[in-house]
Amino acid sequence: MTRLFIGFLICLLFLNCTKKDEKIVEKNKSYIISYEDKKLEKHYDSLAVPPPSTKGFFYGESQLIIDKKGNFYFYQKRYFLEFCSYGSEKDTLPHFLDLQPKDIVKIPKKCLNDFLSENILTKEKRRQILVIGSQSDTIKNPYFLDFLKSNIIQTYYIRRTTQEEDTVLKYKTNSDYYYSDSIKWDRSKIKFRNKN
Repeated sequence: MTRLFIGFLICLLFLNCTKKDEKIVEKNKSYIISYEDKKLEKHYDSLAVPPPSTKGFFYGESQLIIDKKGNFYFYQKRYFLEFCSYGSEKDTLPHFLDLQPKDIVKIPKKCLNDFLSENILTKEKRRQILVIGSQSDTIKNPYFLDFLKSNIIQTYYIRRTTQEEDTVLKYKTNSDYYYSDSIKWDRSKIKFRNKN
């Protein structure tokens, strides 16, 4: 009986010594905006009652910009409560904000979670929305990917940056003088309000 027991233990040891297949898990998978948009669109199409469209939604009260180098920038707009979004789904061009380089602040990469928590989570619940604009379709920044996983801010929208954000950010990073009237805007990418 003891021989049988010892034999059984030796078999268990040999079974446990076999090398198990190790699955390589990517720590932070890149976020691809166009892929995620298509995936979300398919999901919405499968629902009986789809949520309101995000077409025509470019800006919120708080914006985070990620440049091509993975740096973070932040700016805020004046809060405006929109009671209905009638017609905004047909509005496919972002409006000119008259954004200035001084309006945009750079966020240290390691401080992203703390900065956003301090500047967004201190607002009332319905205003805790973050709009994220990226200059690249693929976001690989590990600090940003960790931020997404943390679910600190539960309501956010990710899109590509607008022409105005790209232009103003270029002037900010180059420390050049910016005067919006001297820029030759591509009017197929931005909408100006009528000056009457």
